Amino acid sequence: MNKTGKPILSRSYHIPLSMFDEAFIAFQKKFVYPQNILLTVVLLAIAGVYIHAAIKDNSQTFAYLLIVVCFALIIVRWYRTFKLRRAVHDALKGVEQDTYELSVYNEGLVVRMEEAVSECEKPEKSDENLSETPSAENPEKLESDGNGFQQLFPEEPAEKGSVEPTEIPFGSGLKILEYPEYFMAYIVKQNFYVIPKKDFSADEIEQLRTLFQKKTG
Repeated sequence: MNKTGKPILSRSYHIPLSMFDEAFIAFQKKFVYPQNILLTVVLLAIAGVYIHAAIKDNSQTFAYLLIVVCFALIIVRWYRTFKLRRAVHDALKGVEQDTYELSVYNEGLVVRMEEAVSECEKPEKSDENLSETPSAENPEKLESDGNGFQQLFPEEPAEKGSVEPTEIPFGSGLKILEYPEYFMAYIVKQNFYVIPKKDFSADEIEQLRTLFQKKTG
């Protein structure tokens, strides 16, 4: 991403775990639930056909088997969805206090990790971190790049230590949704990220809203 000039806005902050939980539920409702519902409807329709066949001829053991398979797939699909939510919550407990800095440019977003600040060094009112985001596909691989953006399809574990800034250009598949307490930035099949509004002024929120609408629609 070719950044020009100073950032439009730069802010350090942290996102409460409870807010991230709420955001992840909203993420699932927006992008995961529709797929689950569609699959459920299709499998119920298939199961209905075989239920009808079994009623007409109760000797068709294969029909009973397919009925069981359809219902099992539905249960497993929804179970994995709710299990993932719990796995993400547990994984984020250890990084809730990490501190990040968000810089907003006309070309996109840049997020970098800040060094941790001890409790005695923190001012009474401080702007703190951005939350890491979870894998939406594999609860066993909740890999973060260290800048508050989490790979949805991680290939290699993130290395500890010095972390390069994460650059997310506008126009790279980035979608931004607005909720009452935060913005959700989502890069299709890669990452999703929560930007809480609590550390921004009303004018800054309006500035972000206008920019996001202009750049991502």
